[in-house]
Amino acid sequence: MGELSCEAAIRAFYVVELLRSTGEREFPAQLMSIFFWIASHDGCRQEELVKHCNVSVASVSRNVTWLGPRHRYDHRSGLKLVRRERDPQNHRAWRLYLTPRGKIFTQLLEENASKTGESRFKQALQEVKDYDQADEDLG
Repeated sequence: MGELSCEAAIRAFYVVELLRSTGEREFPAQLMSIFFWIASHDGCRQEELVKHCNVSVASVSRNVTWLGPRHRYDHRSGLKLVRRERDPQNHRAWRLYLTPRGKIFTQLLEENASKTGESRFKQALQEVKDYDQADEDLG
């Protein structure tokens, strides 16, 4: 490993690698943006993502589905980081919440913001794998 020249860049690298540990080798920036907004605004309305993430309604819907239990392609599973619930005040709207798995990733992101180091990253990946092996229903 070469000499570290930018601590913020290595933290960003670890965040991207953490997201890729979900099984998605290519984790698009749009998907990251939507996940980060939901993670930072747990319980937000799906329609808010259009404005705040600067993406179309169709893209929001497609990415939220991907972050949820299924993927738009039938042969692929969703990331199970987010769940949707009907808004009790407007039955046509959706509220978005982190799943337990999504909360683990958010916690790891928080830890990554205050620490660096490959050993912690490897430990975080193991925690995610252990959680996935527990095979809990993520909603």
